Amino acid sequence: MKTDISIYVHVPFCSRRCIYCDFASYVNDGFISAYFDAVHREIDIVSDQIDNSRVFTLYFGGGTPSHVPVKHISNLIDKIHAKFQYDPVEVTVEMNPEDVTVDLCRDLKAIGVNRVSLGLQSTSDQLLKVIGRPYNVKTFLEKYEITNTYFDNINVDLMYNLPFERLSDVDSDMKMIEKINPDHISFYELEIHEEVPLYSMIKSGTVKLPSEDESEKMYDMIIESLDKIGYSRYEISSWTKKKPSIHNISYWENGEYIGFGLSAGSHYGMRRCVNTFDIGEYIQKLEKNELPRIYDSINSTKEEIAETLFMGLRLTKGVKLTYLREKFGNADVNFYVKKMEKFCGEFLDCSDEILKFTQSGMKFSALVLSELV
Repeated sequence: MKTDISIYVHVPFCSRRCIYCDFASYVNDGFISAYFDAVHREIDIVSDQIDNSRVFTLYFGGGTPSHVPVKHISNLIDKIHAKFQYDPVEVTVEMNPEDVTVDLCRDLKAIGVNRVSLGLQSTSDQLLKVIGRPYNVKTFLEKYEITNTYFDNINVDLMYNLPFERLSDVDSDMKMIEKINPDHISFYELEIHEEVPLYSMIKSGTVKLPSEDESEKMYDMIIESLDKIGYSRYEISSWTKKKPSIHNISYWENGEYIGFGLSAGSHYGMRRCVNTFDIGEYIQKLEKNELPRIYDSINSTKEEIAETLFMGLRLTKGVKLTYLREKFGNADVNFYVKKMEKFCGEFLDCSDEILKFTQSGMKFSALVLSELV
């Protein structure tokens, strides 16, 4: 029987780099051709190592996949089709509003893309300028209408806790969601990493983040408002009416997936791998037919259980302990269940069959999940 796998392809090119971004991304388009040649070589090498697999989801993320000519996406789909049994139920491409055109949407649909993720981030023109997004809300709405004409499965990305953001800005985000009614919402709290420009801007006092109290009120407004307008939360940062992200659920259930491209991670069998974040090293390694991995390890049973719990608890349905015990045995699973016992009641719903977050647990998930790291 064939194993269902998900494939992720990282496209690291952008028109500009946002001040909060810590992803592997580049604004130098001179690397595009050499990079995609390298990704093709990586697919050749890895596909020879993995037998009996059927691709059931495919996801192009970034970076900004919509920034590069469609031929590169199309050629990769052809390559994956040639190297694996290719029968995906979901093919997603991340897009930025400024890239959206009728031709782009038509071309993506023609090559089998059936889901699009649009990065909005905020409905405040002022905040979009602060974080370095090269469009305004009017442009987003125009581009959303074009996208909506061609695709019936659209995710919209939003963020909160942005510099200078107020509760009224989040309220505006909620009104926009109600107005355009996308199939899926991803709402993330801004995370600050030391290596990004925003970190030094905050340290120097150039920009100011909302207070902890303001941020908590934003979170509460998001949860209450999305519920009120008919969205179901199925993961810590994800809401939908009827169309959850099949690809992302595969990650959260710690399923089998292969990542191609810069910084991409993979998990198949009990092997976990991560590629280099350096584009020069990535290209050079693959020119020598070497995999560009900076991490490649076989998980122990305990590591596999910890990862499965860490990822699975993000889902509102939680983790089936009965499944884990059947797969890994009682002793190792119970080791982690015992570690989590102190959170039962307030933060976790605990039973012999299932472990899942309470509403409060979702809010303070980082505290709980830190026990598994």
